[in-house]
Amino acid sequence: MKSVDELEQEIRGFINRPRTQYALLQDTAAWNLLCSCLDTIGDTELAIDAYKQSSNPSTVGATYLLVYGALQALFVQQDAVENLCQALAIDYVRGSLLTDIREIRNDSTGHPTKRGSGKGRAYNIISRSSLTKTGFHLMTTYPDSRSPLFRQVSIESLIEGQRDILQRVLTEVLGKLKKEEADHRAKYRDQRLQDVFPSTLGYYFEKIAEATHGSKPAEFGTIHVRLIAETIEAFKERMKQRGILGAYDSVIYLIELIEYPIQELTDYFVDTTSSHISAKGAYIFAFFIERHIEELKGIAKEIDETYESEP
Repeated sequence: MKSVDELEQEIRGFINRPRTQYALLQDTAAWNLLCSCLDTIGDTELAIDAYKQSSNPSTVGATYLLVYGALQALFVQQDAVENLCQALAIDYVRGSLLTDIREIRNDSTGHPTKRGSGKGRAYNIISRSSLTKTGFHLMTTYPDSRSPLFRQVSIESLIEGQRDILQRVLTEVLGKLKKEEADHRAKYRDQRLQDVFPSTLGYYFEKIAEATHGSKPAEFGTIHVRLIAETIEAFKERMKQRGILGAYDSVIYLIELIEYPIQELTDYFVDTTSSHISAKGAYIFAFFIERHIEELKGIAKEIDETYESEP
């Protein structure tokens, strides 16, 4: 099974794919929560690794600091994974082992002096003489006649138990993200974006060029400019259906560049004598549109290839 760190990196890479990121960004709060969670999972994993790789502290105070830090890192990491699932609308059940780890942290280093309301229902003490990097004895006393509870806490065991569970949780999160993406690609795989651009596009531009030179009537220019405009609209509509039109800044940029000269050519061919652009200007606009449509076709091809692959 992949490590927590590897899974965090894979999930991060997945949500930063154009379509997924664009969809998630529609809910700013969820996106910010998601980013915070992924950062925190990675940060706490670094802290836990540092704990495991550290040597035995030379003083009792340093040992306390190391133990406090390890238990706090486990607690915060749990919160991060739970909130990650919340941000992605994925069901999450903490389970008994993770709950026990939280209780140990609260009893020993979180709120040891009083657990519960009023005078409290329990009071906890770490036995200083038992304290080492790897764990400690924890005594819990009660305000009634119950006998004290003595527990041996092994931090290494807590780390391994939590990692095993969180690896499975994060693997499930990644699996659900991949399944959603796979289902989306399968739905649109046979509706290629490239197919929106007819093989006759070159012919359309030839007729527009002839109309600008005067060898064909202006009506020829109007007809073929309209056909090109309809092609761009069809491309936009197919992108919208997939929910990815806003996901590709390059596509938005090219479409905006193309739409202006299309309108200018449309106006030109309506009345070539009174248009504010010349025949040369109209020819340049047509050339500009043709070149940028080629760029759009290249992007469409790349997107189609993505949809033909597995996520």
